[in-house]
Amino acid sequence: MFPISIYTGGSVENGPMGATYNKPHSASYPAPDHLIFDDLKTKIFQLTGINKDKNTINVNARWNAGAAGSLCFLQMPICENTMWRMLVDKTLSGDSGWSVIELFVEAVPSSCCTHNDPGDKSQSNLECTQTTPELPTLKRSQRIRESRKNLQELSDEESFDVKQPSDELALYSGRLFDSLDDQRRTIREHHIRQNRNFVTVRSNGARYVVKCLDPRCGWKSYAASSKDRSYCQIKTIKGEHVSSNERDGEDNVNMTTEFISKLILDLVKIKGDACTPKKIQDFVHEVYPCTPSYTKAFRAKELAIAHLFGEWKESYAKLAPYLNAIQVVNPGTKVDWLSDATADPNVRIFRGVAWAFAPAIEGFKSCRPVISIDSTILSGKYGGRMLIAVAYDADDQLLPLAFAVIKDEKDESWSWFMRWLRLEVVGPRPLCVISDPQDSIVSLFDQPDSGWSTCSGQAFHRYCSRYLCENIRSSFKKDYLVKLVKWVSRQNQPSKFRLGMLRILETSRQAHNWLVKVGTRPDEESANHLWSLCEDGGYRFGILSENENECVFNLFPQIQMLPITALVELTFTESAENFASKREAASKIEVEKQLWSNKVVATLEARRAKVSQHRIVSLQSQSFSHAEFEVETRSKV
Repeated sequence: MFPISIYTGGSVENGPMGATYNKPHSASYPAPDHLIFDDLKTKIFQLTGINKDKNTINVNARWNAGAAGSLCFLQMPICENTMWRMLVDKTLSGDSGWSVIELFVEAVPSSCCTHNDPGDKSQSNLECTQTTPELPTLKRSQRIRESRKNLQELSDEESFDVKQPSDELALYSGRLFDSLDDQRRTIREHHIRQNRNFVTVRSNGARYVVKCLDPRCGWKSYAASSKDRSYCQIKTIKGEHVSSNERDGEDNVNMTTEFISKLILDLVKIKGDACTPKKIQDFVHEVYPCTPSYTKAFRAKELAIAHLFGEWKESYAKLAPYLNAIQVVNPGTKVDWLSDATADPNVRIFRGVAWAFAPAIEGFKSCRPVISIDSTILSGKYGGRMLIAVAYDADDQLLPLAFAVIKDEKDESWSWFMRWLRLEVVGPRPLCVISDPQDSIVSLFDQPDSGWSTCSGQAFHRYCSRYLCENIRSSFKKDYLVKLVKWVSRQNQPSKFRLGMLRILETSRQAHNWLVKVGTRPDEESANHLWSLCEDGGYRFGILSENENECVFNLFPQIQMLPITALVELTFTESAENFASKREAASKIEVEKQLWSNKVVATLEARRAKVSQHRIVSLQSQSFSHAEFEVETRSKV
């Protein structure tokens, strides 16, 4: 097995070491040693999301042509399997001096000629010779003449006249299709659009015969493939369609889950979990005069996710090789598995996996000593939960630090994740942890062997203000109270904090008592240090929630719905883009010789503006005197 990195959406540039790509890689793939070029192209379409029906792809590899011990990369077009296998063999043998295959992929509309076409080498950087013969492409007129000859060999079909199509879905005698699958899809979509139903009479590699489902209707279509199976053609159409569904909006027999899944690919990719079965039903009805059942829509969504990101069961089989490939390419990346033993010593039951990328582990050393932990429910076929730990840099930007997928959110799962986080990722340093006050997390800070005991002086636990406000909103249904709690939690001055707590008490004594109860631990004196800046001791460095503006999982759109390997891949690609953008911002600060981060500069500017509104009076030349006196207090009778 060897790692492949796939780059799309950018351009190739010539740098100090030759050809390089101007964007981070879009996908990574741990490939089996025997992978052939056709399977590679299929995998590229799956990983990159390029529409296979509308595009072809140009594949170029980055080849190390430097002398021993040096790197000088050239761009080498990959046209066919012989050249691909040569590249793989050289990479596996180590002769190239480069252990990873990097592919630059360009999507080209199917109507355009690509430079990987053996008939056009004008755009290739290196001449690519096709070693396997290709069948010539027939022009439309040639294909029609050929089909007339083939027709004579069919004894049970009638002669036909070629008619001009009325639209792309029109069915007529003599119409040609690129393949039998293309013909099946067109006939199905034609009937769905017309709100009619058909049934297949005969279907094999040579013949395809369908008729109307209504026995009162005499419509019937005969089609056959050419001898070399290079195209398919409708030979005859008998009768006219006279039937249709009685009512608009009903389900259609021919609208299968497979058909719907391909129709909603873009919708699922963009909307993710927001793409509910009800929205799928509405979306389909806007396109066709029928509405699929709720069950069809639900299954179609699962199938669409499988088309986009891989099969659910297969994804678990690919998980370990994929993480191993990441560790090979990114030395220092940490991975840990949680599993149960079985009677077979070679088989274990999966319960969880945790991973942290090497750049994030290294980058955390320069971040503030604060991490936030959170979890979210996975909505995919096998469910489970995802855990995440994030850090904060000097610009208040999030650094995704570590991830985990677990079957269920039990105390043991959080203990396993947090122990691994302490030992393998963050190390032995004093850290503040911000989280929800759920029992499975809170209990960690009371366990001496957890690595996060607050008694050790190496850990401080604080609560997320977002959780605080959500709980107040759901419990007391008062928006004014929520805004007041949010304002109070942000106050640094004790006088303002006490004033705010007094207003909360006047508004709702129950809310006030709950805040006091949730804000302290039995062995500590302060009544509100777990959620307020004023009494937190400075350990949270001004960070109030797991993310000041949004949930941390918004960093990874649609992650909750993905199969597990696609989920890991998304964390990898998004983290890479996150690092690339931070590197660009840091380089700009360095070029401009800016001393502080943008956040610190903005804070200093705001305070400088505030200072201009104050007047400073010197006390050195003035003297003050005072006298003591007693005040007698009398009570009214």
